Amino acid sequence: MVDIIEEPVGKDKRKIFRVKKEDLIAAMKSFFEQGFDHLSLITGIDRRDKIEVVYHLHSVERNEYIVVKTETINDTVPSVTSIWQSADWDEREQYDLMGIIFEGHPNLKRILLPEGWSGFPLRKNYDLSKVQFVNMDESGNDYASFDPGDGW
Repeated sequence: MVDIIEEPVGKDKRKIFRVKKEDLIAAMKSFFEQGFDHLSLITGIDRRDKIEVVYHLHSVERNEYIVVKTETINDTVPSVTSIWQSADWDEREQYDLMGIIFEGHPNLKRILLPEGWSGFPLRKNYDLSKVQFVNMDESGNDYASFDPGDGW
């Protein structure tokens, strides 16, 4: 049994389900079984004291949309790639830019920034004063470097 914390309706009349992260996989499997066969989007919101992870689900057959939200204080949530393969890229993007760790993801690594990048640019605590550059080695691989005048 999945514990739904609340079920409000958004401005666009979509139902919003808030679930505990411990219940996330069970809830998502249930929504998939109810016909929500398309995961449209995953996004993260930095609330300073916690990270909110938001999933937009769509039932293609019924043309119905719902939103599922969960929260984490330790930056980890379970991966939903076992339910929707399309979650792969969205989870990697949220890891790369927000620092959300999707436990159980088959290939959780940066997707937009090079692996050596320091920090997560969409977090409120990201230090904009540290200058970083993306360079390319002779083989065409990107790597991050830092402004030597920045004390690195």
